Amino acid sequence: MGMLLDFVFGRVNFECNESDTESCINELHRNGILAKKMKRENEKFSFFIRLSKYKKVRSLLDKSGIKVYSIRGEGLPFFLMRYKKRYGVIVGALVFCVLLYTSKNYVWQITFSGNENISDSAVEKELLDIGFGVGTYIPSVDYYDLCNSFLQRSEDFSFISVNMEGTTAKVELRERKKRNEDKGYFASNLVAKYSGQIESMTVYSGKTVVEKESVVKEGDLLVSGFYEKAYGFDIIRSTGCVYAYVTREFEVYVPFEKTVKTYTNNRQTKSVVSFFGRDIDIYSDIKNNFEKYDEVIDRERLVLFDRVRLPLVLTKTSRLEYTEETIKLDEDGARKEAELQLSKILTEELKDSEVLERSVEETVTDKGYKLKCKVYCITDIALEKEIQTEKNNT
Repeated sequence: MGMLLDFVFGRVNFECNESDTESCINELHRNGILAKKMKRENEKFSFFIRLSKYKKVRSLLDKSGIKVYSIRGEGLPFFLMRYKKRYGVIVGALVFCVLLYTSKNYVWQITFSGNENISDSAVEKELLDIGFGVGTYIPSVDYYDLCNSFLQRSEDFSFISVNMEGTTAKVELRERKKRNEDKGYFASNLVAKYSGQIESMTVYSGKTVVEKESVVKEGDLLVSGFYEKAYGFDIIRSTGCVYAYVTREFEVYVPFEKTVKTYTNNRQTKSVVSFFGRDIDIYSDIKNNFEKYDEVIDRERLVLFDRVRLPLVLTKTSRLEYTEETIKLDEDGARKEAELQLSKILTEELKDSEVLERSVEETVTDKGYKLKCKVYCITDIALEKEIQTEKNNT
């Protein structure tokens, strides 16, 4: 597919002295220019770049004092130049211009804002389900109905607006706040996440039912959301921090034999171009004969002359074959891996805790190596649990 694009947009071959190879490569990389098929041959260094980068590359080489011995253009633009006196080419160009002019009535691009937790692709799929996407005929869109239909189908958003700027649809969204996700419960208790002895408490709301230095077990009530009043009681949300001395245990086991993945050089690919909502298969050599493989999907919008974004999306699917084999670790290798895993676990689990003591016990068996770690620390044991009421069930 890359060769086809190079042909359509044109490419230029540069040939320099072999002694300037390093300087030339550094200049290209420093300026973010992608060069292809770089090679040294017959005391010369040559490479290809897109036609659109020709002036920039030529200017860089001239400023760097790199002498260019040969420049050769290839591809469709140079082919058309050779036939510029033929009327068929002119007619084709006119047809292209007409198509380009009429294409302003279609959606070429969609941008999204306001969707912090939901991906652009997920929102785009929901819009496609109701008939709006790249390639939609703009005059046929009823934006009021479009937004209403979207909100009726979506449980994730409370607001949407779609505004056209040329051929670009700008979609503004507001995500719906979910009580359970931000822990904004209507009513809740605080219970003990771990067993331990309370060191200190900071309660912002709710009724404290334990005291400092009290010993609690996992699941015990710490702060109640039932708040007594002069007549009856009220149910509120309990918030705060309860720090306690706790002992936590962590265990890591590494077997002496484990299965690892090794990639082969076998690859199968499929390329599909999406044009105004339709998928066109360009190339595929996928034969479904790999026993084990990973699948990688890349999507990119095609750009004309590095400026004009076309309503064409190239989706390339690659299947990478791999094999699995069993490797054996000695005791020292298993110990190092176990220590690394334990270190990662402790860093994550104890990031908000004050560690007072730590002990590690190792056990070696015929099949593997085990590390058991006990940590005595001060940590927040308050765990918020929602109180089910009629109000928060509606």
